[in-house]
Amino acid sequence: LFWFLMNGVIVHPGAPTVAASQGVIGFVKSLPLMGKVMIAAFLSCFLGVGIYSLTLESKARDMMLVALILMVFNVVFWTLFEQAGSSLTLFAARNTNLNIGSYAMPPGQVQIFNPLSIILLAPVLSMIWGRLDKLGAEPSIPLKFSLALAQVGAGFLVLVFGAQFANQETAQVALIWLALAYLLHSTGELCLSPVGLSMVTKLSVPKLVGMMMGMWFLSLAMAQYAAGVVAQFTASETVGGEVLDPHASLRTYLGVFENIGLFAIGVAVVLLLLWPLLKKGMHGVK
Repeated sequence: LFWFLMNGVIVHPGAPTVAASQGVIGFVKSLPLMGKVMIAAFLSCFLGVGIYSLTLESKARDMMLVALILMVFNVVFWTLFEQAGSSLTLFAARNTNLNIGSYAMPPGQVQIFNPLSIILLAPVLSMIWGRLDKLGAEPSIPLKFSLALAQVGAGFLVLVFGAQFANQETAQVALIWLALAYLLHSTGELCLSPVGLSMVTKLSVPKLVGMMMGMWFLSLAMAQYAAGVVAQFTASETVGGEVLDPHASLRTYLGVFENIGLFAIGVAVVLLLLWPLLKKGMHGVK
């Protein structure tokens, strides 16, 4: 995605290079009105609040800037997580063996892995955080964000790894690999989602709490839109909804999944490196 934004080129594995636009400006110009409005609104709010934060006293300034930085990482996480309703569901339909014994699972039903994982693991993770808190070792908010990004990236890389065991005739991956990917995405969600709004209210100056909460939800909207853009990179040639070449489809999916998986882990490492600085800027907020 970064390469596309900077160079205006989409590369599909096994397919010719397609010139789509001329860098960032060309990409933005090519977006429909909703996309332009979304990006303009987010950047305007982000820059406006960022500039205003610089006028505050040092403690409030630091906390506000940390909140804004974490919102950017929030966009990255949800952009990749929300592939569940688009590219991952289509991957399930086109390149996953959905047969469980005599039962053929409908492609849309694979999304059950996420809520099921949340229900089963939320109490467990809550107990773990509680125990770590008593020991004074609970991860700080930036570290939880980093863990979430690493897990969502690992989820995609699990699919890439599992694809080496795909059926050579049907180009289908075993369902267990998709389930493991959803599991990692869900544990990542449990690291980030519960602390998101709490982080915003704790780090914002009182008179801007409402504004900052609105920006948090705007970052989620941005992520949903960006998720659609990323999902377009996995497009395959179809007739009546059926892919013409399952093997080419698998290569395309795996190429995109590998890129965004590595990208997510790279972003997680960047956030991990920033963690001490961000933790200091939070001034004791947990």
